[in-house]
Amino acid sequence: MTLALELFPRRVDPEDFARAQVGRFAGHQLRIGRSRVVHAVAFRSWLGDLTLPVPACHQGWSGFAAAGDLLATSDPVTCRKCALRAGPVAVVAEQTALFPVELP
Repeated sequence: MTLALELFPRRVDPEDFARAQVGRFAGHQLRIGRSRVVHAVAFRSWLGDLTLPVPACHQGWSGFAAAGDLLATSDPVTCRKCALRAGPVAVVAEQTALFPVELP
């Protein structure tokens, strides 16, 4: 006889879960799964006043943060959309400049 493994515990307290996610991603960037792209973090409404971390560029992903799909990292942001949202002075070290850009 085989038993099915539960992906999520049956009872998850939303407040504890949201607090843990905010603590995990505060001051960090995120990666989605095994991707090498590093995104800036934004916090979006979830349930009531609770928020969860998401990519600032609104990049979608298949899954739920509780399954470990979002990974906190201190690496610099490499996502072009996230860098553009941060403002015109954001620099992505891994991106090669094609032509000189004058910044205000």
